[in-house]
Amino acid sequence: MSIVMLGCVVAGCSSPPSESVSPSPTTGAASPSPSRTTQTATPSSSTTTDTAADVLLAQQITLLAAGDGAAPDCTADLGRISGLSGSPAVWVGNIRGLDRVTTPDEVALCLSGFSPDEPVKVIVTAGGRQYASTAQPTASELTYAHFEPSESLFTGQVLAVHPQGDGVLQSEKWWFVPPGAAREDLAAAGTLTIQATQGSLTAQHSHSVELPGKPGRLVVDNGTHRILIYGFAPGARIPVGLYKTDSTTQSESRASLVRQIGTVEMPRSRTVVFTVPDAVVKETGNQGSYCVTVPMPEQYNCPQP
Repeated sequence: MSIVMLGCVVAGCSSPPSESVSPSPTTGAASPSPSRTTQTATPSSSTTTDTAADVLLAQQITLLAAGDGAAPDCTADLGRISGLSGSPAVWVGNIRGLDRVTTPDEVALCLSGFSPDEPVKVIVTAGGRQYASTAQPTASELTYAHFEPSESLFTGQVLAVHPQGDGVLQSEKWWFVPPGAAREDLAAAGTLTIQATQGSLTAQHSHSVELPGKPGRLVVDNGTHRILIYGFAPGARIPVGLYKTDSTTQSESRASLVRQIGTVEMPRSRTVVFTVPDAVVKETGNQGSYCVTVPMPEQYNCPQP
């Protein structure tokens, strides 16, 4: 078992072999096969079952917008997650208040019973690998507006934790997207264990790992042009399409396929990160009329390239 103090375990920070991504040509108009021109925005049922199958891009999609002001609440977790009644305690809180983690999920680091004056060493275990980081108490208030990096707890960084009363310390939230190797380890092990140590105080908690079961995609860390694609059956090959908005009403927008810009193959974890090619980023110029997505029943908050 290896421990990393200020970085990732070998292969933990880069895309592992399981993150199978195939770029497509970045020039030319869309030219799907005749069968693709009649596809709707709803993928076939095979995309949500355990039978892997290729999925097709829709020629036109309806873009919807959605927002959610929810945030993890470490203080509330103490009364709803079993095993946290003792002191000290450490766990990964999420907006659902459940004792399990999934990729992606909005999460926060939660500590209870530790001194607000000294740093806390935190180690998470994913399969046979351990990752170390530091929780640094601060007197500043939690903003709920700032997002920590998506690979937090897995890259050796220092996470600020803020006092919430009753001896609780909580970090800002982030989208839980560990490095590719760690995601595969978590999927295989089915458990995430987190341990916190401050002097003679030690706490540990184990969360079950839930694999995403509903297809989706999410921007991973704004400005990186990385998109997490998740929830499709392992082995399925998922096309990634560049779309351009061609009509807008008060309630919705419609976008048409410009072309396919890549393909990803879903690994065991049902999660893979796709990086938008530089040529596509330059071509679209970060214009709001373009977005990148995959076949989904509903297209909420379509990511810009």
